[in-house]
Amino acid sequence: MNHDNFVCAILSQIDIHGRIKCRERNDLEYKETFNICNFSKYAKTMAAFANNQGGYIVFGVKDNPRELKGVNQAFFDFEQEKFTNALNNLFSPELIWTSNIVESNGKNIGYIYTAKSLDKPVVALKVDNGEKINSGDVYYRYRARSEKIKYPEMRKIVEDRAKEEQERIFKLIETIKNSETTNLGIIDYMNGHITTPYGVDVAIDKQLVVKILKKAKYIKSGSFNETEGIPVIKVSGNIDLAEEIPVPNIIPDVQYPYIQKNLKEQLKVNNAQIAALIWYYKIREHKKFHIEISTSATSLIKIHKYSDIALQYLADKINENNEKPDWLLCIENEYKDCKRLRRTTNGQA
Repeated sequence: MNHDNFVCAILSQIDIHGRIKCRERNDLEYKETFNICNFSKYAKTMAAFANNQGGYIVFGVKDNPRELKGVNQAFFDFEQEKFTNALNNLFSPELIWTSNIVESNGKNIGYIYTAKSLDKPVVALKVDNGEKINSGDVYYRYRARSEKIKYPEMRKIVEDRAKEEQERIFKLIETIKNSETTNLGIIDYMNGHITTPYGVDVAIDKQLVVKILKKAKYIKSGSFNETEGIPVIKVSGNIDLAEEIPVPNIIPDVQYPYIQKNLKEQLKVNNAQIAALIWYYKIREHKKFHIEISTSATSLIKIHKYSDIALQYLADKINENNEKPDWLLCIENEYKDCKRLRRTTNGQA
C-alpha cells in the first residue's frame, strides 16, 4: 500500500463546509499538532493499531470539527531513531512504523503509520504514569479509541497464532509427504540433532553436521522456505555440492572474543555504564552481537560473549552522543528504573 496516497485520499474527501468526511476509526486517528512530550500517548495508539490491523495517526487535522490546519514544525524536527528506541523500551515485540509529510489543499500534513504486528500481542514492558500504562498491558483499537484489550480480541489473537503455527506444521508435513520417501530425517544444524523417521533422535557433533551438510542437496519437490521452521534437507550420499548451504560454524572465542569486562575496558566505561548500554541497545537480543554459552554440558552457569560487531556498534553510539553530557547518565537511570521495577514485580509475584 502507498501510504502517501492513502492519507491524501482520506484528506481529499471534503464536504460542502470544507470539513473532512472521514471520521476517526479502527485504523485512523487525527491530531491537530505533534508534540514529542505526548510520546506515550502516540505509542499507546500505535500499539493498539499493531494489535488490530495497523493504522495511521494523522497530524495537522483538527478533530472536532475535522478541519485541515497543517502540521506544526515539531513534526519536521523529531528524531526517528530516538522515537524508535523509546518505542522499543516501552513495548515489545518491535513496532514496525513509518512516517512522512504530504500536501493537501496547500497544507503540510504529517502521518505516522504503524503496521499490523506479525507477532501479536504487542505488550507494554514498563510503567508509564502519564498514560497510566502498566507493565504487561495490551492495547487494542476499538473504533476510534485505543483501550486495554478485552477477552474476545485477546482470545482471537491467541487462536490466530495457534492456527498459523498449525498451518506451518501442516505445510512442512505435506512437503515431506510429497518427497515420496520414508527414509527422511530432519537435521537441526544449530544444535546437531537429527530426528529420524524411526522414532530415534540422534545428537552428533556440530562439526560433523557441517561436513554432512556440505554433501547434501535441498529437496527439490516442494522446496522448503528456510525462513519458516527448521531447514530440512535430504541427504543422498556422496554427492557433489549442488548449492552452498550457509551453516553456522561458530567458535565462540573467535567470533565472540569479548566478555562484558573486555567491552568495558575497550570502551573506557564503568561496570554500571556497560551494563546499561548492553540493556539499552538490546545487544543480547541479536546473534550478530552476542551468544550465551555454558561452561560444560551439565553446568547451569552461563557466560555472555560479545562480537567485534557489538564492540564497534557501542563505540559508534558513544561517539555519536559524545557531545551530550547527560546521555549516558540518562541510560543508566533508565536501566536502574527497569531493574527496580523488575525486582518489585518479582517480589509481588
